[in-house]
Amino acid sequence: MKVFCCKNQISYGGGLILVAANTREEAFSVASVDEDTKWWFYEMESGELVSDTYPKNRWFEVEHLSTDLTKPQVIIEDHYSE
Repeated sequence: MKVFCCKNQISYGGGLILVAANTREEAFSVASVDEDTKWWFYEMESGELVSDTYPKNRWFEVEHLSTDLTKPQVIIEDHYSE
């Protein structure tokens, strides 16, 4: 399984999230329902799932990393605020 990352986009802090998934879209989706990270995501009136902290268009594959996990899941999320 591939590893996807997104750097925290808030202007008053930082951090990142790593997710084991098959695609960038799946990584975003998995993070949006994980008990520890779902509060970074919200649904628009249109039904679109969005995140200001971990925007869908900012996720990228970490090409030199892979995992033997068989289920897509959040590997780690860590952040700080100033």
